[in-house]
Amino acid sequence: MPGMYEGRVALITGAARGIGEATARMFAENGASVVLADLLQDVDKLASEINAGGGSACAMVGSVADPDYCEALVGLAASQFGRLDIAFNNAGIGGKPSPIEELEISQWKNVIEINLNAVFYGIKFQIPEMLKNGGGVIINTSSVLGLKPIPQSSIEYTAAKHGVIGLTRQVAVNYGGQGIRCNAVCPGFIDTPLVEDHASEWFIEKTPSGRAGRPEDIAGVVKMLCSDDAEFVNGASLQVDGGFVLA
Repeated sequence: MPGMYEGRVALITGAARGIGEATARMFAENGASVVLADLLQDVDKLASEINAGGGSACAMVGSVADPDYCEALVGLAASQFGRLDIAFNNAGIGGKPSPIEELEISQWKNVIEINLNAVFYGIKFQIPEMLKNGGGVIINTSSVLGLKPIPQSSIEYTAAKHGVIGLTRQVAVNYGGQGIRCNAVCPGFIDTPLVEDHASEWFIEKTPSGRAGRPEDIAGVVKMLCSDDAEFVNGASLQVDGGFVLA
């Protein structure tokens, strides 16, 4: 339904490519004004493309590991579009599979900072702006590794993605009565630049659907979760994995 998000403002982190880019395009195509965030300069190009195509977008380059940047993104939404209705806290990085005794402390801190702490930073500043207009929807990107560990996977990545689910649930409980819904999406193997090539065959073999996911598969679920049809969905962690966690 074109225009289903007309009049709404959506903030998307990790928007330069992959899942974030697909979701940003989805929101724009459905009438939302979008605020795009990424460490990559490509996010400016995406905003320009959306505007050239008749949409409404602005972008800010920076790191979600910086709380000041996360606050500035919300300020940008308010100054450019007057409100914030939807936030998709999607930015993240991969981990490094290794025995815990060989895991560098700096690697642990980096993955936790970007994949978990940054989600907290985003929500901390998004909620007050959403409450000004009676509420909103927050979607956080976790992973199937937030639902269950798999052998030899990255310890720091799995820990961070479990943390995202816990954070999502607590925010849902704390703010559901104030008109804010908070849910998590848990992608399986999605064909994006974040995923290393050597992992693809293993994941696909263990996925009942028999294929890799596409960024648009996640964007479609985010579209549903942010819609009025999902107004009673709060605190959920929705696997989007072709059945991977069941295999």
